Order: sequence, then C-alpha cells, then structure tokens
Amino acid sequence: MHHIKIVTQRHRDSEIIHVTGGLDDTNFANLAGLLTTHLRDGRRTGAVPQFVVECSEVNYIGSVELKALLDLAHIARSHGGDIKLAHLAPTIEQVANLIANGDPLECHPDVNTALAAFEQVPA
Repeated sequence: MHHIKIVTQRHRDSEIIHVTGGLDDTNFANLAGLLTTHLRDGRRTGAVPQFVVECSEVNYIGSVELKALLDLAHIARSHGGDIKLAHLAPTIEQVANLIANGDPLECHPDVNTALAAFEQVPA
C-alpha cells in the first residue's frame, strides 16, 4: 500500500495535478476520480480537458494504473484535450511506453514544457 497526496493548481486552460507518493490499486481511484470529474465538467461546459500530472515526487505507478491513466488520456483526446505527464521517473516512463503499445502518454521533463505542448498546433 502506497500513500498519496494530490494537489491541483489551475494554469490558464490547464489543470496541473501534483502527485506525491505511489499510485497503486489502493489509491489510484483518488486520481482517477479527480480526472473523471474534470472530464465530465469539461463536457458539460465545453472546456477542452487539458491536464498535466506532475510526478517529480511519485515513486511508484503500477502497470494497471498506467493503463487506466492511458485510457483516461484517450477520453481527454477524444474531446480535443490530453493528459500529459511531467517529471516522470525514467523507469516508470519505460513501463508506460510498453503499455501504450504505440499510443503513449506524453512525458515531458517539466510542467512548463508540458503546458507549452498544449499551445503547439499540430502540423
């Protein structure tokens, strides 16, 4: 069992979610519930769902939880947004890329880079 702390911060059109601790089957519902609530609210208001999950203090994410996070990113993408990760540990990023099977979660070195990626217009 891992302990988790989640703090949210609004930045323009994006929600920054600072996570501390480890994400496993005992606590992932906290993060998933927060993201799901914001996705639902965005659909109701017409807001594009843009999330950055800041992971500099995350020491563990289970593979099942990474897959669930990818599924939530797919939902956000279907509404014109995304879930981007910042400061993800290299070992966790490797597992995330294996699970993604060609459709990875976007991982950025820091929050500012992740936020800037939302402002880039795809070619």
